[in-house]
Amino acid sequence: MSIFLLNKILYLTDNDAEFRKRMRDNAEEVVRSFPLAGDELEALVTGDVGRLYQMGVHTFFLNHLSRYELFGVNRENYLDRIREGMEYDKRFEQGNMPVQYVPSE
Repeated sequence: MSIFLLNKILYLTDNDAEFRKRMRDNAEEVVRSFPLAGDELEALVTGDVGRLYQMGVHTFFLNHLSRYELFGVNRENYLDRIREGMEYDKRFEQGNMPVQYVPSE
């Protein structure tokens, strides 16, 4: 898996103006230039935020898809798409995201 590359693509989109312009002009062509695995490329170009989340892409970087409206992801559909990758939690109905649990070692 190339989770590092997926995170890097989204990082560059937010932090490198030239890269961001290239992404806005032809995002699919840009991401195809990276050596991503087939399922990673498929999830990215289809805007499958939930699958990207399950693969381990950081949620901070995933939000860049909606910020720059890439691959059909926007502010209106981002939460629904990322929730497709999460186990259902009744707190979603109350408008609260579940608290992340980090076990202590």
